[in-house]
Amino acid sequence: MRSKARTLSLSLALGLIAAGAAHAACPTGAFLADLKIGAVLLNTIPGQVSVTTSGASVCGAAREAVLKIDLLGSGATCTRANIVAEWEGLPKDWTLNIGDSPTNNGFAGDSGTTVNDAELWILNERMSIANNGLSPDNPLYGQDLSLTDSSLAFVVKNQYVSWGQPYSFLQTPASKQLFALPDNDAATAASEKGSKIYVGLNRVVDSITGAASLGRRGCGLRRVMVTLQ
Repeated sequence: MRSKARTLSLSLALGLIAAGAAHAACPTGAFLADLKIGAVLLNTIPGQVSVTTSGASVCGAAREAVLKIDLLGSGATCTRANIVAEWEGLPKDWTLNIGDSPTNNGFAGDSGTTVNDAELWILNERMSIANNGLSPDNPLYGQDLSLTDSSLAFVVKNQYVSWGQPYSFLQTPASKQLFALPDNDAATAASEKGSKIYVGLNRVVDSITGAASLGRRGCGLRRVMVTLQ
């Protein structure tokens, strides 16, 4: 069964930011980027959301980038990231990758930077979610989507991810198989401890290092917006 993704209005979402209540000291600002023109249009939470990598898309019609979301950056006490992704036309290859490791690279792959390396990726119009250390040929969850000229909203927090419309979610509070936010495992690199989320836009997060992931790029993702709670 294919799930129809309804188009969301980023301008409307931005208009609602001020009306939302902040969680403790979590900032109420937003990050908005347009990948077609290759520009960050708004970033009022630079201590929590930053662009770590950017470049030309393999399709030449848009940019690719990697975002780092630090829920605890600048002393904030955020517990969730809200990510709205908007596609223009029919997406091709790898357009979205959300994970809790800076070396997530799709198909449940990781270079061992963190002990916890769950990730979500969209390849063409297939969304897959893998848990920590899961075999590449056996994802935790998969769903076919209809993404032409559409949008999806994601919520990422500790051991939980949701997406829609229509609304669906996955959580693993008992088995601890999903995103570890915070990740304070003793074997995790000191620089990656805390609550960090990485988002690959028109590419997987780590498509620069590692020969196996060099081709994991795509095109079709037009805009992305991030808010925190």
